Amino acid sequence: MEYRKPTLNRGVNPLKMNWLWRLNCQVGYVGVDDVIAALNDVGIYPSRERALGWLKSEGDDGYFPLSIAELEQNMRALAKARAIRDDEVLGRVVRNQPKI
Repeated sequence: MEYRKPTLNRGVNPLKMNWLWRLNCQVGYVGVDDVIAALNDVGIYPSRERALGWLKSEGDDGYFPLSIAELEQNMRALAKARAIRDDEVLGRVVRNQPKI
């Protein structure tokens, strides 16, 4: 089947990207604690309430709009945290290999 670019069926407000953040969290199995830890590792300290608010829809109690810049920041922090974790896991595996 040939790839077809999906139609843009919603107006995209770059200051309200919560819907895309929720989708990324679902696909990547990302929890609020994962995000907070990754952001803390890069020197960004959001409150837990704010991070929870990114998962809510506009009009919900505790909603915090997530801008496209924050979305990118969160994704980059998570990517860095996962790369470090993967390097540590690989390092442990290599160190624990029996010598031949």
